[in-house]
Amino acid sequence: MEQNKTVLITGASSGIGKEIAIQLAKQNIKICINFSKSKEKAEEVQQEIEKFGGKAVIFQADISKEDEVKKMFDFVLSKFGALDILINNAGIDIPESIETYNYENWKKIFDVNLNGKFLCTKYAISLLKKSSAPRIINIASRFALKPFEEASAYCCAESGIVMFTQVSAIELSKYNIKVNTISPGLTKTPLTENICTEEDFDNYAKRNPSKRIGKPSDIANAVLFLISSKSEFINGENINVSGGILLK
Repeated sequence: MEQNKTVLITGASSGIGKEIAIQLAKQNIKICINFSKSKEKAEEVQQEIEKFGGKAVIFQADISKEDEVKKMFDFVLSKFGALDILINNAGIDIPESIETYNYENWKKIFDVNLNGKFLCTKYAISLLKKSSAPRIINIASRFALKPFEEASAYCCAESGIVMFTQVSAIELSKYNIKVNTISPGLTKTPLTENICTEEDFDNYAKRNPSKRIGKPSDIANAVLFLISSKSEFINGENINVSGGILLK
């Protein structure tokens, strides 16, 4: 991996974002760990990275708020002087049926999962276009392509991410910025553990052609590929990292 690269990862204090941060730091990439609420967890990720000699800084920002996103990219510039990679990972889910869905919760999911990715992409462009190999990776979900009951807002927001990636790939090609989506299958993280039971995880594993649920490292491995020179001709794609569950 080329030395002195820098990356901003949203929602990197736990789960998939944390694993991506650790794996990229092991490639000598300097990390900006974004978090919304849990400073303690973000500091734990930072300390874990620094233990093996990696470099990481943390920044608190609600990515659904434009002024906070602006400040975050100003911070990245002040700390690193550059940005090569943006990982739009932060996301939430609030399961509820359409009939009873609280409209504020619906908007909150779109604000974080989709609008937040737009804001981060918008303010990353001025930095990324100065990079020799700029990348944006949007983390979506298998539900971008497959509807699921009591997940209407989540499914629609994730589907929007895939289209946003495609439009971004076309618009930003003039800056040589490659933009792709990674859509995980069910992955065991603090977010999914709050929603799913152990029985849910077991049943998913049995149905999955790969006979297991996802691990954060599965997603981090896909990120490592997409930021490498081996992915140079991949742009605007949605890569499902789900063990083949969408085939069933």
